[in-house]
Order: sequence, then structure tokens, then C-alpha cells
Amino acid sequence: MSGRPTRTSRMSVTLGMLVIFLIGAGQFATPALADSIRAQQWYLDAWKIDDVWKTTRGAGVTVAVVDSGVDTTHLDLVGQILPSLNTSGDQDGHGTSMASLIVGQGQTGGGQGVFGVAPKAKVLPFRTNPAPVGGVDQTSLAEGVRLAADSQARIINLSVGSKINTPALGDAVAYALSKGKLLIAAGGNTPLDRNGAPVYPAAYPGVLSVSAVDRNGTPAKNSVQGSWISLAAPGEDIPSACVTQTHYCLGTGSSDATALTSGVAALVWSVHPDWTANQVIRRLLDTANRPNEPIPSDAFGYGIVSPRKALAATDTPGPADVNPLVGVRGDKPAPSAPAGTAPSTPSAAASAPPSATAPPAAATAPKSDDNDSLLVPVLVGTIAAVALVAGAAVIATRRRRAREVARRQAVAAPSWPPAPPPTYYHPGPGPYDRR
Repeated sequence: MSGRPTRTSRMSVTLGMLVIFLIGAGQFATPALADSIRAQQWYLDAWKIDDVWKTTRGAGVTVAVVDSGVDTTHLDLVGQILPSLNTSGDQDGHGTSMASLIVGQGQTGGGQGVFGVAPKAKVLPFRTNPAPVGGVDQTSLAEGVRLAADSQARIINLSVGSKINTPALGDAVAYALSKGKLLIAAGGNTPLDRNGAPVYPAAYPGVLSVSAVDRNGTPAKNSVQGSWISLAAPGEDIPSACVTQTHYCLGTGSSDATALTSGVAALVWSVHPDWTANQVIRRLLDTANRPNEPIPSDAFGYGIVSPRKALAATDTPGPADVNPLVGVRGDKPAPSAPAGTAPSTPSAAASAPPSATAPPAAATAPKSDDNDSLLVPVLVGTIAAVALVAGAAVIATRRRRAREVARRQAVAAPSWPPAPPPTYYHPGPGPYDRR
């Protein structure tokens, strides 16, 4: 398809199987049964989020989520989703998960559900439809980015990725940057994406790309390393809202890390509404917890994002018209700006963050600072055993793995009305593949 999409095609933004890093490790789902989903959000405790929320909860900021749509009836998301293209809900569940990590209000069970990092922000979803099985529709991803660029959202969450770089997607990213949007994209998951192979749109200059770390501050078990990584964020054993019978899932990967980083960016922009996207990026880079290795690091970028430090910092956020992610590492081809636009980010003159010369050290895990340690207690709740899925489920699993599809785990809902019995969720082949 060439030229501007028709109204019909733009209202039906289609994404191929390349796109979603739908996270989860292992061949079979392992449900974690717990009375409180909030108690399993270990990263909120590591971030001392209750102290952070004394300053802001993200009010006044809208985050566009280009994904599979959002289930607006989920109790943790009621009132949090702005009207958009998600008129048919979310059959896949991935978009619902990402939205909950950004703006969830934990309303299930009297405050025991999923809380987003910025529970007073709003999500504007751009729902994606299935492509034919085996198909890759990157043009539709580009359309979704353009729709988000033309919206009121200041942040565009892209928990998506592919090793294929197309002019349409590059131009859409350049267009969104020229509109002053902050694009935050998933850095990639193994074995879906090999280390060393750039992942797009994360690898485009100016895009804040995020890798996943575990509760110890080390790379998550499926974390991709590469020169395009800008920051790291929690991305292992992350509970979220979803569309399973239990209404909750447990995931691992850069999709979750990306959504959490979008939430932190919303907190910063809520406190500094006059800043540009470039200044928000620099604040996140400058206040990240540094790894004990030279930065930028292929595993952590400039470090692990820290909402507390980002909000507490009082130094200048840098020039409004300089994107600190452009022209820094010299290995990412810049997307061409579409005709008639003037990108606000210079292509080669931008400097690295001031702290980009940290001395090397022997360890590879990030240092825990005075208040942001990722060394937190294990998940609260009783972990249930898993019944192996046999027969046709095994065949379906192998087929999905052959098409490079990741997994997500289901967790039991706390007092969801009506309360469902504990179930073991194992996704079947579905209408199309999500990554």
C-alpha cells in the first residue's frame, strides 16, 4: 500500500507477527496464586513508589499505547482509557497489560490489583488488528505511530519490535519526533532477537529503547544486549492486567520494561509540563542507577531508570532542542524525515549525557544506590505447581515457538467479582502470532 492510508485503513491499524514482544519464558504457563497482585509488584517497592507518589502520580499526561487495544472494562483500568481505536476491546491482551503497567489503579479487591507507575495519567490506545498468520505488516505499525504522533499524547509507548528496518517505519518515527513526541520502545527479547542484531523501532536515533532487568538489577533471563539500548527497567516476573479468565498475567521481557519506563516519563512530565521530550529523556538518563561498567552499556544503556532520583534532581535538563540519543553511539542509521517536516532533533551534533564517562569496574550488575535497590524480597504469595499441558497443546506450543512466539503466564485474581476459580492458563494458537 502506498500514499496516505484511507480512513478505513487508518481505523484498522494492523500489526503483523513481527511486532509485539509478548513476554514470558518457558514452554508452559506457571500460574502464581496470591491474595494480592499489588504485593507481587516488587519493582514498586524497590522504587519506593509511595514516596514518589507524594510528589506526583502523573496527572495531566497522556500516553499513547500502539498495541492490541485495551480492555476498558478491567477494574484496574476503568476510567483510565481515553476514547480511541479500541472499540473492539483487546482479544490479544498485550495492550491491556501494557496500559495497566502505566496507569493501573489497583481497584480490584479494594486496592489489591495492579497499580501503574503513573496512576493519574491516561492511556490513549491505538488498537491493532491481526495480520494473516505468518505475515508481517510493518506499514500498519508505521500508521499507528503516525496516528499517535497526531494525537494529544506526549509519550508513545511501543512495546513492539522487529529486526527488519523499513523506510515507512523510519519515516513514521521521524515524523513523531518532529512533532515533539517521546518514543519509548522495547529493546528486544531472546531468543526472538539475537544479540547484535538491531531491533526496530528501538534502534532508530532519538528513540528511548529499554532492556529488561530482574529484581537483582541484572539482565533479565531473556534480555537482549545491543548498542541501541538507552536504559534498563524492571522486566522480569511483572504482574499485569490481561484478558485471561483470571484477569491477571505474569510476564518477563522488554515489553514490560518499556511500559514501566513510559510511566516514569509520565511522572517527570507531570512535574515539568513545560519541558520538551528531549529534556525528559536527558533527565531519565542522567538520574539512572549506573552499572559497574563503562556506559553506555549494551546491557543497561545509561543505567536502570529511577523515578525517585528523576523527580528529586534539580539540575538543568539540558537544551530543549537537542535529543541526547541522537548521534551518540554512531551505529544507528537515522530515519529520513518525511517531506514537509522539520525534525527537532539534530542528527549528529547531540552530545552524550554528562555522566557518560563513568569509570569501569569488575562487576556487571548495577550498583544499588541509597534508595533504589533492586534487591527486594521475593514475590509475596503462594506459588502453585503447574500441570503439564499435553497432546494438542504441545503441538500448538511447538508451532508457536517455530514462529518465534513468546509466552505469558496467568495469575489468579484477588476477589474479582465473580471470583474465578484458580485456573491454569495456556494460550492456544490464536488468530495470529504476537511477539
